[in-house]
Amino acid sequence: MRPMIATVLLLLLIVVPGLLWIVARSLPDTTHHAAERVLDTDVATLRRVLDAVEHQPRWRRDIARVEVSGNAWTETDARGRVLRFRWTEQTDDRYRLVFEDDRGLQGTWTATWSPTNGGLRIRVEESITLRHPWSRLMARAFFDPDAFLAAWFDDLEAELSRKATTNG
Repeated sequence: MRPMIATVLLLLLIVVPGLLWIVARSLPDTTHHAAERVLDTDVATLRRVLDAVEHQPRWRRDIARVEVSGNAWTETDARGRVLRFRWTEQTDDRYRLVFEDDRGLQGTWTATWSPTNGGLRIRVEESITLRHPWSRLMARAFFDPDAFLAAWFDDLEAELSRKATTNG
């Protein structure tokens, strides 16, 4: 009986990780996510909030610290993960940046906006590339990009509302 249990356990230790590796390797390196919301704000206020990346720890619930250097900055989130960002485009109706970490994550973030009845229609698109297959598998299992974008919009909306009531 013991040899059979040992054989089954050994097979599980080999087969399960092997199957997970096959699944992880089959996942695409890059995923694309988008969210859109109409917010009661104007372009000048939106740009002021987005430009002031050093103030993100005040209004984003997931950011603990930001260090700025020119058009680049480093964010440390509440769990201690560090991401580096750099603006690549800032126009009247579009902001774009690139980001990366030291563990193989890299991507782009693009926000576009246009006036609409009641404020601005803001659309955010993210492309996230994870180079390592295990990272792709873990991200699929434990990270919800739609919930992340929704939380970002919620935080942004609260900050824009605060700016509107305090005039700055």
